[in-house]
Amino acid sequence: MNKNYSNSVNDMGLIFSETPIARGYLQLFINKNFIKNKVIILDYKPPLWKFYLKIKFKSCFKNTLNFLKSHKVLKFIRNIEDYFELEKNFLIKMYDFENLLDFENIFFSSHPNINNEKNINILKKIDNQNYLNTLNVKFNEVFKSNRNFFHIHPGYMYKVRGADGTLNSIKHYNEIGATFFKMNKQIDKGDIISRYKIEFKKLKFIDHSDFDAKTLYNIWYSFFDPALRVFLLNEVIKKKNDLNQFLDINKNLEDDNYYSYIDKDELKNFFEKKIFL
Repeated sequence: MNKNYSNSVNDMGLIFSETPIARGYLQLFINKNFIKNKVIILDYKPPLWKFYLKIKFKSCFKNTLNFLKSHKVLKFIRNIEDYFELEKNFLIKMYDFENLLDFENIFFSSHPNINNEKNINILKKIDNQNYLNTLNVKFNEVFKSNRNFFHIHPGYMYKVRGADGTLNSIKHYNEIGATFFKMNKQIDKGDIISRYKIEFKKLKFIDHSDFDAKTLYNIWYSFFDPALRVFLLNEVIKKKNDLNQFLDINKNLEDDNYYSYIDKDELKNFFEKKIFL
């Protein structure tokens, strides 16, 4: 029997795994009072599940929680919030473990792989059609669930696809962008609902040279990358985009570029020369 599911972005469920992206979306959903939205946790449910999830949270965000103790990083965070017009301390509050427990409809999938049959079966059982993805993995078998999955890519599709979207956008085009799209089995190739780009302006990060390349990279993906995605998601929510309304884009007239990760040996100089003031 066909069901009349909502096509509103406000009703989307969340495919959840402990990532900065997921934490950013949770905070935005809380701010919008979307706490009835369904959250699918890609994990099994042990008897002491809240305690288990808290231990996992601390393990996943060990470095990030230490960043929040640094005055230098906190000042940088404030600059990112200004950059994307986020409320003060948004990027700090999103790393509160308790945020997850604010949601009223939490489900456990029993398996960390989104394409596993257990996840397909649970998605079929849950009365929800549309889900926002927070994972950085390829979706294929899970489409058998006949559910719709949406993603925010940190690049202006199809111009910038693939890994390190924010960094490659800056490197190759001196811009930042993001795209809200409906996923398919190809990487960053789905139907586009909304997208955004602007010229990149360097960010002030006092004494950033005190941090090595790996740490700067982790700071970037703990705060700047999720802030960009949250910014676009907030715009999509404000515009009340219909999840079935796609942009009419002639792909043949657009750049279509797939990029890989920025070379590790290049990162330090890249941050010094292209990213920070």
